[in-house]
Amino acid sequence: MRDWTKSIYSDGTEGYVSNPSPVLGEEITIRLSLLSGAPVSDVLVWRIVNGAETYIPMEREKSCGGLDYYCAKTTLNEPILKYHFVLVTEDAAFFYTQEGAQTTVPDYRHDFVIRTDYVKPDWVDGAVFYQIFPERFCNGDPSNDVKDGEYEYFGRKCIKMPDWNMAPLPVEESWGMDFFGGDLKGVKDKIPYLKDLGVNVIYLNPIFTAYSTHKYDCIDYFHVDPHFGGDEALAELSDELHKNDMKLILDISVNHTGSEHEWTRTKREFYFKDEEGNLKGWAGVKSLPFMDYRNEELRDLIYRKEDSVLRKWLRPPYNIDGWRFDVADVLGKNDDVQVADEVWKEICEAIRQEKRDAFIIGEHWGDCFEYLQGDLWNTPMNYYGYGRVIRQFAGLPDLFLQRNETIMKAKYVMTAEDVVKRSDDHYNCLPQAVADCQMNLFDSHDVSRVHNYGEITDEKYRGVVLSYLLFTGIPCVYYGDELGIDGHTISDAGCRYPMPWDKATDKDNERYGLYKRMIELRRTVPAFAKGGRKVLLADGSILAIARFLGGERYLGIISMEDEEREVTVPVWEIGASGAVGSVDEFGRSFDAKSDNGDLKIKVPAFGAYIIKLD
Repeated sequence: MRDWTKSIYSDGTEGYVSNPSPVLGEEITIRLSLLSGAPVSDVLVWRIVNGAETYIPMEREKSCGGLDYYCAKTTLNEPILKYHFVLVTEDAAFFYTQEGAQTTVPDYRHDFVIRTDYVKPDWVDGAVFYQIFPERFCNGDPSNDVKDGEYEYFGRKCIKMPDWNMAPLPVEESWGMDFFGGDLKGVKDKIPYLKDLGVNVIYLNPIFTAYSTHKYDCIDYFHVDPHFGGDEALAELSDELHKNDMKLILDISVNHTGSEHEWTRTKREFYFKDEEGNLKGWAGVKSLPFMDYRNEELRDLIYRKEDSVLRKWLRPPYNIDGWRFDVADVLGKNDDVQVADEVWKEICEAIRQEKRDAFIIGEHWGDCFEYLQGDLWNTPMNYYGYGRVIRQFAGLPDLFLQRNETIMKAKYVMTAEDVVKRSDDHYNCLPQAVADCQMNLFDSHDVSRVHNYGEITDEKYRGVVLSYLLFTGIPCVYYGDELGIDGHTISDAGCRYPMPWDKATDKDNERYGLYKRMIELRRTVPAFAKGGRKVLLADGSILAIARFLGGERYLGIISMEDEEREVTVPVWEIGASGAVGSVDEFGRSFDAKSDNGDLKIKVPAFGAYIIKLD
């Protein structure tokens, strides 16, 4: 006998809210679906109106695919609408929030949320990010290359690598100063490649003047590093990207500068100091003195004034489309000095005053729901809700827990149920419009690439890549992953190899084809870009997730089991009855049969599918 409560569903997408981005005073229609014939006498929407609880009766609107759809209208009389549903049966009242159905009165933290003042950039729907570490992507202008021994930094001379195809030097040998010559002209020259791959938002690691390859030790926020081509190269790159309907996000750290920044000599009041009056280094790193935002002039220079750092690059001729903030979780925090809330509010307001639909990304590796309620960041680097989760599901250690030897004594294998719990902890506290903006990544400049681990087989990796389509948010591909770029897992140098352009001409490359098709589905199928999402099965190490919008329904299955298993997926919960054909969206054959709204499917060891449902 079917458990009808598992069929209850609603979300903040256009499939269940008539306008997910309403204005104040607008009337909207809210919907909920559940199994036809469920023993429900009444369905209500609960919301607060001017501080008082209000229950709005819902009417049955239609029946489709074995589901009944209920609807109710309500007016956005306040800037923020929080709501949940109440389903009345003879024996109990069920309360349905983003956390699911329960028979006890729920908290408000997991309510559905619609904000009238949230700006979700219109280019987010269908977007795919592509992260580039500029120094290692492409050398478009050898004349601006760093020369061997051109300068010294902390007593070390910079190194010009003689061959693009060499491996980066070990960190202890190069100190982050081994240069291959990548620059902004190189990125511009490869726009045709990026367009062919299908990505449409380029996120660049820092490009402002600095001595290291990574450039998080900035010495001049107001100029692009000359070895990257200078300010003019950025203006030209931005112009060319926009001509090709692509967006540009820049990376910056306004938590700290490099120790060679002129402010460390002329504006020492901008920095925190230790008891001896020395500039304090962020995380104890002396070369990265961090800034004290109690200083009003510092705030003016970074974001307040018209010609401030964050405003300048949003304006012509650069016209960038957003910012990614390095170590955003620590900005404005130093023991008894805690001004983060105030500073972040001012920063986000300043950016959106300059460009209303600018995209704001904060680096944060853990739970950061307080930044994601619609008035601050659009997204973190979504390690917590996606990247850390999917890597661990594939058998790798958790990116944070692995730093603690005591915790890592536990021999823990993540199950599919753990995946659901971990990701739900993140998503179920977010407004839908914010959830749709989550930048989902499993590789980056800060973590070893998944495919560089020996235990990650091609089949396992296939499941990791397909997961991009199954989690709400925007896929972010790290440069070279689509070509199987070389690397190692020893240090940061291992995930910053030069782009293997010799592999890019092989368009029959299976890895490239996997990425290209994944990106194509994300860009062209609305169900993956802005549809609903529901976990239908979490059994052992097999996960089945549905994505749907309107009449389109897709089922994704990822197995991290080491043997074939047959599982039964209750596709009836989303109003489907079975699969369309026997070949998935990536050309993989599958063995499945429909049985009264269940899909019985044989899943091979480490198998992964994206299947269209009827």
